Amino acid sequence: MDKDRRLAFLILKDIDKQNAWSNLSLNGYISGGNADSPAFIRELVYGVLRNRMLLDYNIDGFLKKPSIGISERNLLRMGFYQLALMDGVAEHAAVSETVKLAEQFVKGKKAFVNAVLRNFQRSGCKLKTPEKEHGYIKHLSVKYSAHESIARLWTEAYGKEQAEELLRISNTVPPLSIRINPLKAPDGYVPQSLSADSEDFKNGLFSIQDEASQRAVKMLDPRPGELMLDLCAAPGGKSCFAAELMKNEGQIKAFDLYEARAGLIEKEAKRLGISIIDASQHDASEFMPEYEEQADCVLCDVPCSGLGVLRRKPEIKLRDASGAVKELPALQKDILRTAARYVKPGGRLMYSTCTLDPHENEEVTREFIEKDGNFAIGTEETLLPQEGGHDGFYICLMRKIN
Repeated sequence: MDKDRRLAFLILKDIDKQNAWSNLSLNGYISGGNADSPAFIRELVYGVLRNRMLLDYNIDGFLKKPSIGISERNLLRMGFYQLALMDGVAEHAAVSETVKLAEQFVKGKKAFVNAVLRNFQRSGCKLKTPEKEHGYIKHLSVKYSAHESIARLWTEAYGKEQAEELLRISNTVPPLSIRINPLKAPDGYVPQSLSADSEDFKNGLFSIQDEASQRAVKMLDPRPGELMLDLCAAPGGKSCFAAELMKNEGQIKAFDLYEARAGLIEKEAKRLGISIIDASQHDASEFMPEYEEQADCVLCDVPCSGLGVLRRKPEIKLRDASGAVKELPALQKDILRTAARYVKPGGRLMYSTCTLDPHENEEVTREFIEKDGNFAIGTEETLLPQEGGHDGFYICLMRKIN
């Protein structure tokens, strides 16, 4: 049996049964060292996740009864994806290797899986989508494999054209962006490998961080000698970039809700040779009186629905976003109000998210500015991925004027 396809099946099972994040599950299985081609596994797993609703719509067209077990459905998803969308895969291998998996993992379903795949193969391996006339949101949802709540939210917020472009991009492979660590890397340094397994990465010469995330830190403009608070800091990319901009001079207090994740920040700082970050566990919505009006700058990159990073976490596309859109703003507002109390007069306050939902972005900052009265918006940006290749991101820099 093809061990790479077997690992891909186990990863998809892990994501479904354990509600695991795709990137963590992939890294966990691949790091076990049993993979012949990690790139093949990643493409197959992410391809199935990014196109799952489209695959299911087409699979159901070949079934007499759509209610089949999750294991055989995942096998059919893998087979349909390889046959219709995966370059360089021979049709006979896509079918035969999937059938071998069925023989091991879904006893008694081998003939069923084989028959469905053969029928799809005979049909020409073409994936169909619902006609727009049968419902525009439904059409978008199936075509781009995103929950209808996301398609509806973006259509209302950005219009049909922008919404469809956002959904299209959510199905693409995200770019890899890095930042060079000036505390360790010599002038003119260019990494020979961009892998997190490379010696240069392990030695802290560079980090992997999306350009939108880097832009938020640059806009906050942390300076040598300042006190900065990062209230939702794990896994630590923004705190560490801020420390690099500060030339490792000053203080950064980095907090996360979970102690284990605070430990990730310390581990990352150590890799990069940073000594000014003090990471600890804390609930960002709870006020710390010892820091009242003490900070030169405060960053609150708040928990959000994650709709700006669907390319990196495609399982988010499959979830109903309406609940998060309703529930998260209350927490985001609490964190922002608390963060504001730490900023000294004339200091900077950054509110950012990796989502493209006005309820979690502009509406939060507008309400805060109106009710607080001590801050003014300096720079505000909604970064759409189609405009620069970066993740979707919202950034709002405010200054304390009172």
